[in-house]
Amino acid sequence: MSGEGQERVRLALPAAYAGLFFALGVYMPFFPLWLGERGLSPGEIGTALAVPLTTRLLATPILGWLSDRIGKPRAVLLLLAALTLLVMSALVLASGAGAIFLILGLAAMAWNPSFPLLDAYASRQARAKRVDYGRSRMWGSASFILANLLGGWLVGAAGAGVTVPLMLAGHAAFLLTLVMLPEMPRPPAAAGLHVSVPRARTALVIGILAAASVQASHAVLYAFGSVTWQKQGLSLGTIGMLWALGVVSEIVLFHFGTRVLRRLPPALLLAIGGAAAMVRFGAMTFDLPPALLLPLQLLHGATFGATYLGLVELVARAVPEHRAATVQSLAGWTVSLAMAAASVASGPLFQAFGANAFYLSVALGAVGLLAALASAALQPQRSGVGG
Repeated sequence: MSGEGQERVRLALPAAYAGLFFALGVYMPFFPLWLGERGLSPGEIGTALAVPLTTRLLATPILGWLSDRIGKPRAVLLLLAALTLLVMSALVLASGAGAIFLILGLAAMAWNPSFPLLDAYASRQARAKRVDYGRSRMWGSASFILANLLGGWLVGAAGAGVTVPLMLAGHAAFLLTLVMLPEMPRPPAAAGLHVSVPRARTALVIGILAAASVQASHAVLYAFGSVTWQKQGLSLGTIGMLWALGVVSEIVLFHFGTRVLRRLPPALLLAIGGAAAMVRFGAMTFDLPPALLLPLQLLHGATFGATYLGLVELVARAVPEHRAATVQSLAGWTVSLAMAAASVASGPLFQAFGANAFYLSVALGAVGLLAALASAALQPQRSGVGG
């Protein structure tokens, strides 16, 4: 690739992450408000948010395999981005819960698989030394915060009706930046670095399960963190600052991610994430003052950031390029399944035990820690690839 082409990748890949995560940063906090404005009941809102979780589990592994089969990852991402924009646009005219459920289910089959597929594309570019994966991915987190802030201001000023147009702007930006990215050449069907060895395959599977367990430990926090803090007397402004601080900590980790991976194997990053989850969520069972909640939120860089980075790098080191999208998608599918199960369990636990429901998060962190250590013991060691 020419110097001009490499520079284009360095600029367009962070922009692609920014567009993809901007839409997510609007969707997560404000889309339920849009659904309420459209007249959906609380039960229908819950169903609307659950439908995409189901359809993405069906689509993600299939599209990962298809991307590798076709051998044109950028073309697949372009198609998915265009379909997402097209289907999501139908929300502007949608009326009635049934139509909204259908649109969200179809859109999720194109939108959600784009996350692991973009990771697979980025990790291949990183292995070719064209980009720094962590510094590209951090712009997704930064864009997520921007979407939270901008969306909050616009929704407050103009109402929840602006939510879908803001999401569409993110999807359109993602599509346009993908046009700027070059297609990857079809890689040779070669053996993986380690995955051809049975022991290494076991290490990879255990590592994926470790990451899924640690990421699922966030389920209680995502569902009931704000509720817990409100009950402890924190203002909405303080709660918003705590959430933002957590994302800032992951941005810092992604910025230095390549340096970290040169010193720590990915399985050890997963172990750090599991240990941090035990500390962070164990402390959440207590009524802590804000001064202690601030450093706990900084641990998000370990519980989420280190786990995310460790999983992507674990797959990148162990799997040949012609299978990268398949395995990254399967890893993402495993994380989503674990998160869905933990989210379902978190509701009854929180209702019955309040903040003690965070002991579920502690247990999941412990499982992730032990599994990560087992993966590290089985995994052949090699120098980092700078992914």
